[in-house]
Amino acid sequence: MNIKDEDMEWEMEAPLLAALPRATPYRVPSNYFNDLTAQINSIVYLKGLSEKNNAGFKVPANYFEELHEQIQSRIAIEQFKSVGFSTPSNYFDQLQASILDQTVHAKPATKVIRFWRSDLMRYAAAACFILLAASGLYINEQKNLKDLSKGLEKFDKFYGDYSKISEKRQIFLKSLKTKRFFN
Repeated sequence: MNIKDEDMEWEMEAPLLAALPRATPYRVPSNYFNDLTAQINSIVYLKGLSEKNNAGFKVPANYFEELHEQIQSRIAIEQFKSVGFSTPSNYFDQLQASILDQTVHAKPATKVIRFWRSDLMRYAAAACFILLAASGLYINEQKNLKDLSKGLEKFDKFYGDYSKISEKRQIFLKSLKTKRFFN
C-alpha cells in the first residue's frame, strides 16, 4: 500500500476536518526566547521563597480577637479628623475689625452680682434675722426685769410690811422677787 493513500484515508473519513486550512494556529510571542531565561529564573526564585519554612508573614497574637476594636478605633479617628476645626469664610478679612470692635469701641460692661441668688445667702440672712430678733427680745426682757426689780424695791420701801396687802398679791409679789434672783 502506498503511504500517500494511507495518509489520505482520514480525509475521506473526516471531510470536515480535511476542509480546514492547513496552517498552524499557534504562534510564538515576539521576544519569547529572549525573555525566556529571565522568566524561568523569576519562577524558580519565587518557588524557592514559597518553599522556605521560616519565610513569610505571621499573624500577631490575638490579631483576630482585637481586629474589631482596631477597626472601630480607626473609624472613630477618621470621623474625628473629618469633624475638626475650620475657620469661617472671610475670617481673616474681618479679624482686625472684630478685634477693634471688642476692645476699643466696646463699652465696659458692669458686672452685676445677684445677692439673693444662692440658697446659702438666703439661709444666712434668715438666720441673722432670727438671731437679731431673739437678742432684741432677750434684751427687752432683761430690761423689763430690771425695771420690775426696781419697782419692787420701791414697793418694799413704801409698804415695808405685807400685812396690808391681800394674800393673792403677796404670793404674786414673792414669786416676782424669786424670779429676780434666778435671772
